[in-house]
Formats: sequence, structure tokens, C-alpha cells
Amino acid sequence: MPDNNPQDQTPTYTFQGRSQTDELLDIVNLYRKEAKQLLVRAQEAMAQDRQEEARLLTDLAKAKQERANEFEKAAFEEGGDPIVADILKNQQTQSDNYTPYTPTYIAPEDEYPPDLLEKLKPRPLGPIARVVAWIGGWITP
Repeated sequence: MPDNNPQDQTPTYTFQGRSQTDELLDIVNLYRKEAKQLLVRAQEAMAQDRQEEARLLTDLAKAKQERANEFEKAAFEEGGDPIVADILKNQQTQSDNYTPYTPTYIAPEDEYPPDLLEKLKPRPLGPIARVVAWIGGWITP
């Protein structure tokens, strides 16, 4: 029975793991988060009139952002596919310049043009429809 223990057997599946580019992009995200946190702390220090601490934190944030840009550049150069590298380059600018979709809407009822209201009114019943409705009134109680 101990020979059938699955932990002792060689794995059936093999995993390729993550690429170097993915790991570098994870590092980039970490550095950017740290830079953002440092900038928030710098703004808090400025609000509490601690100028020296605010300058130090701002300088550290800039250094973190520059380091993140270096890692990002390295990640783009690591990838062999130029199309993927181009997409990844534009990804940050697209997310920075993102504007949410705002659908157009029809204004409230008092602002509708009068001809549109006339077009949307149901057509009056014709003579055949009125007769069918009159007979239907006899059939259903």
C-alpha cells in the first residue's frame, strides 16, 4: 500500500511556469503601488506641515517609479513578440486615458419634440378591429 501513495510518485502533469516577462510585470506593479503609497504619505505630511518628510517621501516615490519604468522596459525587451510588446506599451496609456462609456438618453417627457410624441401614439382601431372587440365583449363575461 505504501507504494501507491500519490505523494511518492512522480507528477503526471508538468507545468511550464510563468514567463520572465510576467514576473517582471508583477515587480513593476509592486513598485508602482509602493510609489503611489509613498505619494499619499507625502501629501499627508504636507498637510501636517512636515516639509522635509514630504520631500523625502516624494523623492522616494520618484525613485520607485523610475525603477518600475526600468523593470517595465526590461519586460518589454524580454518578450520576443513585437506585437505583444507594442500592446503592453500602450496598455498603461490606455488605462490612464480611459473615459467610461456614457450612453445617450432621451430627455424627460416634457422635453420630447411634439412630432415624436405624435408618432409614438398608438394608432386608432380600424373598423374590423372594433367589430372584433365588440364581439369579443359578448363572448367573455
